[in-house]
Amino acid sequence: MTDLASVTCAGCGLLCDDVIVDSSGAAVRLRPECSLGAEWFSQRVRRSAGAPAASIRGQPADVEAALSRAADLLRGARRPLVHGFDWATVEDARAAVALADRLGALIVPGGASGPWPGSPAVPLRGASSATLGEIRDRSRLVVIWREDPVSTHPRLLDRLGFGVGATPRVGADATARLGAERRLVVVDDRDTSTAERAELQLRWPRERDLEALTGLHARHRKLALRPSDLAAQLDGLLELINVVPHAAFVYGAGLVSGRGGQRRALALHELVRALCHDRHVVTLELPPATGTRSVQDVLAWQTGYPQSVDLLSGHPELVTATRPLETGEGVDVSLRVEGAFTKLPDGATEIALSSLPGGSAGTEPEVSIRTAAPGVEANGTAHRLDGVPLALQAPLRGAGPTAAALLTRLLAEIEA
Repeated sequence: MTDLASVTCAGCGLLCDDVIVDSSGAAVRLRPECSLGAEWFSQRVRRSAGAPAASIRGQPADVEAALSRAADLLRGARRPLVHGFDWATVEDARAAVALADRLGALIVPGGASGPWPGSPAVPLRGASSATLGEIRDRSRLVVIWREDPVSTHPRLLDRLGFGVGATPRVGADATARLGAERRLVVVDDRDTSTAERAELQLRWPRERDLEALTGLHARHRKLALRPSDLAAQLDGLLELINVVPHAAFVYGAGLVSGRGGQRRALALHELVRALCHDRHVVTLELPPATGTRSVQDVLAWQTGYPQSVDLLSGHPELVTATRPLETGEGVDVSLRVEGAFTKLPDGATEIALSSLPGGSAGTEPEVSIRTAAPGVEANGTAHRLDGVPLALQAPLRGAGPTAAALLTRLLAEIEA
């Protein structure tokens, strides 16, 4: 890679496309400065050059032999699972869906050990969404719900028009100029870097998020509620919403992951739907990984559902049960595509196609093939967290195959 290269950074879901990578020193540096992006590039630029291109049962192998073994495993699978996609491109996701369709597989963005399938709120209820530009230019109120984008998506507040010095901090009870100001509100009981930048912070435990969301919905409909210590905070937030023509809710895993995440997500989207009768209200989800939005969009285009799709019956079916995938479903072969290692269902054999090493001592995949790192060694397309497609460049062109190329070859070998 040249010392200076202009690239799109896939270190987080923002996919900043105005980044210069400087690799002239001992450490990779980014301009504008971003430690998260620098770490992302460093992991891929400095990865071990001596690692084998492929392995079978932990022993070095050539790519052709590894592909043949992977094809044999998938051909004989009774209940295959395709998952991962943490740093996958659109091209990788398209090839994975084609292979999953041929196999009648489950295809699940993310890991096998988390809540499954996470939150089906969008396919069940729909979502009012927006681009970063719309929120920046139109939203007079932005509510960040239990996320800390200053740490996880470092330039998000700048993209939304809340850069340092952009919005003066005033008292939470100063409501006289609500219509003329843009306000940033954080819902979180933690003291985060994002909360420090907010004009108002609302504090209650995460366990009460569902109560808060349904309470806001009920108060918007002017329904009588039993007394609650959240009442004052909810009324204050609703007052802020009621005086603006456009508002946005920013949320992510802090709201929708874990036990009850599906219900909380449904409550948020139902609230937004109700608020839209009087004004325009939108949502922006911060995905858990860079490739999440890309694979969700590909799944939506090709199956009608943006996540957790079962293709066993010959047609796409949305899986709505919420439980750890590792506990059931009879998965016998797992194909991990550009994803981090996660605990597998009991008895499952793993095939890994990844640009970064995965697994731990004693948990090496049956078959592992090293891929060219998207955005560093291989070109591709990725979708920003608001759905905008952006090109990924390859400043360090690698000789290895992409995950998309390997998946296409697997499909051809299985069909041969």
